[in-house]
Amino acid sequence: MAGIKLCPECGVPRRFVKEHEWLNNGTIVQRKNPDHRMIFIENDNIQSTFHGVEEIIGMSIERIITEAKRRATYDFIDHMLPGPVKAVVRLVGVKPVIRNVTSLAMVMGYGDVRLDSIRRVHDEGDYVTLRCKELYSLPLFSGDFAGTFNAVDRREVGITHEEVGPDEYSITGHITPHPLELQERLQTREYARKEGDIEFDRCPHCGGPMILSRYKWHADRGVILDKTGGRRMAAMGPASLDAIIEELEKELGDTIPRVIVEAQRRFLRSGFYSVDEARSPDDFREALALRGMGNLKEIDWKDGGLHFRMENPCLVLVLVGLVQGMFELVSGLDSEVDWEITPEGDLVVEVAAR
Repeated sequence: MAGIKLCPECGVPRRFVKEHEWLNNGTIVQRKNPDHRMIFIENDNIQSTFHGVEEIIGMSIERIITEAKRRATYDFIDHMLPGPVKAVVRLVGVKPVIRNVTSLAMVMGYGDVRLDSIRRVHDEGDYVTLRCKELYSLPLFSGDFAGTFNAVDRREVGITHEEVGPDEYSITGHITPHPLELQERLQTREYARKEGDIEFDRCPHCGGPMILSRYKWHADRGVILDKTGGRRMAAMGPASLDAIIEELEKELGDTIPRVIVEAQRRFLRSGFYSVDEARSPDDFREALALRGMGNLKEIDWKDGGLHFRMENPCLVLVLVGLVQGMFELVSGLDSEVDWEITPEGDLVVEVAAR
């Protein structure tokens, strides 16, 4: 895609590195908004966890995913954009904003997202249609789409989609003439911020972690692939995923945390990840830090169990299921798991063979 420039040394889009900063404490943050944390993670990991939840509870959660993502995206953009900027957008039009957002979506690995058509005369017929191929997630992207226009255009939005080809959708945001009503704000999620000692080798040209050269950005498709295993990656905010989990628990009950852990455990046991990828604690620590999941401080294998401690964790339930699944993958044993967040904000996981 025109306009997406790759670093000649590591092959990573310059905008991807410009937008994000890998800190020494196992976290990724947006450079323009260091309070906003990001992760860089395998797309199948998130998708399979949600699908696993649906299998366990026996119902679709797509509506909950889309609505929670809409609220999280609205809240983030509404806080990020100054009032004067939103006022100018409402006066001069949203096309430049749409093009900027779709370009960023392709850099982040969300798929080939392009503006198809738009009508904006501030009546009940207003709409925006995007043509999307190889989306990272239809429900997540639908939430992103609706939340963005909630925040920028300050009007209610309904999303419809139609499959128009293999892995290709036409997604329309129907923008009503009704102003957006005051909504319940999402509680701002604060993550622990301990200093760390993680150091990445840096690309001499763009300054990003050189380890990102292991991934191939297909800029014309909006797809990021691991060069070795072909696994698809995407960058996203963990707070929005945590908001989805919280909404699931609110609607479906307090068994959801264990369901999330179990879905992730099953995903790990499926063999998506190889044991060789965590050949040593240092390798595992670097892999988790590259993904922005936190700073691994302790991982101790013992007879019939595993002890794990991480500073600055995010997506805690996903991490717990990952640790339990990894133990079972290595040991071949069934297990039980318990976890806690310490007063200092560390995640401690204890896995015991059953």
